[in-house]
Amino acid sequence: DEATLSARLAAATRTKLQMFEDLRAGKASFKFWDVVLLTASDEPQAAAYSEQIAAKLARKEIPPTRYHVIADPPGPKIGNGGATMEAIRWLENTFGQQLDEWCVLLIHAGGFSKRLPNVSVIGKIFAAVPLGEPVYQMLEVKIATYIEFPAHMAPGVFVACADDIELFESNAALAFRSPGFTALAHPSSLEIGTTHGVFVLRDAAGVAKDLSEPCRAAECGRFLHKPSVAAMQDKGAVIPGTDMVYTDSAYYCDRAMAHKLREFYDKHSPITCEIDAYGDFLQALGPDATDEYVTNSANVVKVEASLTATRLALYNHLRGTPLNVIACNTSKFYHIGTIPECLFHYCADPTIAAEMGFVRRTGPSKIALADPNTKHCLINSSVGAGVHVSDGTVVEFSILGAGSHVGAGSLVSNAVIPEGAHVPGDVFLHTAAVGTGYVTVAYGVHEDIKKGYAADVVQDKMVFLGKPVGLALAALGRSVADTWGGKSCSLWDGALFAQLPTAQASVQWTLALLSGAPLPSGPADGPWHSMESIVANKNIAATLALQRAAIQTA
Repeated sequence: DEATLSARLAAATRTKLQMFEDLRAGKASFKFWDVVLLTASDEPQAAAYSEQIAAKLARKEIPPTRYHVIADPPGPKIGNGGATMEAIRWLENTFGQQLDEWCVLLIHAGGFSKRLPNVSVIGKIFAAVPLGEPVYQMLEVKIATYIEFPAHMAPGVFVACADDIELFESNAALAFRSPGFTALAHPSSLEIGTTHGVFVLRDAAGVAKDLSEPCRAAECGRFLHKPSVAAMQDKGAVIPGTDMVYTDSAYYCDRAMAHKLREFYDKHSPITCEIDAYGDFLQALGPDATDEYVTNSANVVKVEASLTATRLALYNHLRGTPLNVIACNTSKFYHIGTIPECLFHYCADPTIAAEMGFVRRTGPSKIALADPNTKHCLINSSVGAGVHVSDGTVVEFSILGAGSHVGAGSLVSNAVIPEGAHVPGDVFLHTAAVGTGYVTVAYGVHEDIKKGYAADVVQDKMVFLGKPVGLALAALGRSVADTWGGKSCSLWDGALFAQLPTAQASVQWTLALLSGAPLPSGPADGPWHSMESIVANKNIAATLALQRAAIQTA
């Protein structure tokens, strides 16, 4: 049952976290990753990641090994599949035959986290998690999650994403020594299967005989990418005797297969379309795979002319490769890549709190508040006297002035909130350093920051802070052309926020915008910014200094 599953996962997670703690503290010695490699979208993001990793190593927050970051090549987006092949080529060019003996953890950390923009500047792999001392980021969580793997792995590459948490119980079947690909598989509902990859096992009935085993190795006939319920039923993906399927999360490829991917990349470079490391790699694998998927662009963000031909070439290159599955029957999969997901899992979800050991307050946030029983989450924030933080709200790396109030269901990040100030509910508020100044952005937590509108309808159709954006433009004295420059208009690229010389001034400006009060400064006081321009012009050192200030102020 659910309670038993959660208890087993909590015990398994405690073991992994303790192994991680012991290894980074130098209290234990066991086989660890020979290389941890992060991918980044571009060189500026890669430089920001490298800066943060160097600081974490200096503070002994992560176990010592070779940490590297590589950027996607400039030009067309190549997807996480292209990034995987670029990473393997870099590894082979850098380390050569040493890779024949090494285990590599490859974490895809590119992208700009448009649905969780408090980590757009620092990167989603550095998202704070309410756990650990000093507080963990997703990098620590990923390393701890896979801490046991290198000891049970032949040389090769393990590929994972940066914004999910997989919890599982281990046994002897959790090993990565088979040729080809070996993927983790998690029992999931048919509904979840429609938004993930789904494995069709060759002996599903045999695997289903004992679902109480924590992990079981199985041969996969084929892989379905975001299939319909009918397709799952028709292809035999449903676990016999259940209404569940096995869905994907992360996978391993052995050394020979990694080199085979590099050979494809060399032959077909430059890649000019988005290749998916899941859909385009795994659908080509297994004895029952077909090439019917190569023309299906339903899940592709931007369809390039070369997509079908590249997919078909990749299918032919990988065809016949074994796809092994580790059916993780005692497991769960959590995604924390959007504002609502963050608020729910950090504040309102008792299950993940018990399984992961999440706490409601970390660092200086542990001091007493006026309302100690409120269901909120405070991460490394300084809290003044008489502060009220409402239910369902996450506050991270912020300074809350005495008597201030934060409404329900908000996410406040890197912000210096003045004494007595009020932050409304259901608001995302985040301060970032840009050049020599600071910008504080605000959006409704349920607003679609990525959705685009035509310039001639944006004032009435786009919702910004709960109202048509045209009302905000009038208050700001801005035009559509000022704000978007004639492009397709989204909240992500809307220059709606003024740059101010101090973090405090930028917060006060945005709080005035939220309240409808007269703005303390106008367009002449500095550049206007969107999240897009903040990321492009970020001052990573000053942004990280904001986070440290919140801890040191307490």
